Formats: sequence, structure tokens, C-alpha cells
Amino acid sequence: MKGPSDTSIEAGDTSTINVNVTREKFNAPVELKFTDLPEGVSIMEKDLSISKDATSAKLTLKANPDAKAIDDHKVTVTASGGGMTEDVTFKVTVKGSLAAKKLTLKAPYDTSIKQNETATINVEVAREKFNAPVELKFTDLPEGVSIMEKDLSISKDATSAKLTLKATPNAKAIDDHKVTVTASGGGMTQEATFKVTVKK
Repeated sequence: MKGPSDTSIEAGDTSTINVNVTREKFNAPVELKFTDLPEGVSIMEKDLSISKDATSAKLTLKANPDAKAIDDHKVTVTASGGGMTEDVTFKVTVKGSLAAKKLTLKAPYDTSIKQNETATINVEVAREKFNAPVELKFTDLPEGVSIMEKDLSISKDATSAKLTLKATPNAKAIDDHKVTVTASGGGMTQEATFKVTVKK
């Protein structure tokens, strides 16, 4: 068996590898098994066999966006067929991990809202070395207060979202109620808090 060439892959990306086998005096499928893949890296194909009429398999490595950066990580390929087993190794380098990417979240300013009224808040994000939409989630809003917008995402070309808080007529009056904003994008998550005061 000839294992894949040493390969390099970026976090969030894919890479193609080839495994070649030579059979002598037998004609049967060969099953492949990969062990010790780097953290966050997997084989996309479910069928890891080389049919009896084929001599090679083209497979796809996939690295998660948060795959850990590592150099020359040794991976073992085991080929089994015709009652025989053979191991070979190759090296995988993972580049551009989360250490190179960054998501920064700036929460809205503390805000005040009256019962049965609305208030505008602004959420800002900064991206480094990635370009993807950012999804927002608000937790622990005061009783009777909600976000009017259904789309709580910041598009990949934008850096902020202007959203509207709405208080019902019977929203509970409360001072400095802490609300959490969670921003998720590029395989990363950030949280920030701000305070909402509800007045009668």
C-alpha cells in the first residue's frame, strides 16, 4: 500500500488525499481505516473501501472551523483485504486555527424603556480573518420585553445590527436588569451583557 502524501489543510477547509494499493494473487475489496487524525479533522466519505476492481481511493479530509493548529501530525492508515493487513503513515498539518481568527462583540449600551413603548439598541461585531454571518441571541430579557425583529443575524458584509426592544403595557417595572447577548459565527461564540431598565 502507498499511503497519502503529507498534506496541509486550513481550519474550515477540505483537502483531497489518495491511497493506492497493489494486490498480488488475490482479488478482494480492501478496507481502509484511519487512526490518530488531528483533533477537529475527519474523513468526509462514509465508504472507506477500495473495490476489488480498483487500485486507489480518493478521499476528502475536512477540518472544522475550530480545528486545532498542529504541524506534521502523524496519521496511520490501515488497509485490510485478502486476509492481510498493512499500515502506513502520513503527516497532516492543520493551519489557520481559531488562534488566527477572532470574533469581537460589543454589547448595546445600557438602555431604558417605558411600558408600551419601544427602544432602539445597537449590537456591533468585529471579525478578524473570517467572513461569515453572525447570529445573535438574547437571553434573560425582562418580563414583558421582546425583540421586534425576527432576523437576528448580522450579514457577512455588515458589522452591526440595529434592533428594537418592545415593552408590553404590563411589562414589569425593573431597574438594571442584566441581559446577555450571544454572537455566533465562524465557529466562534462570544457573549456580552447590558442592562435594561423598564419604567412605568
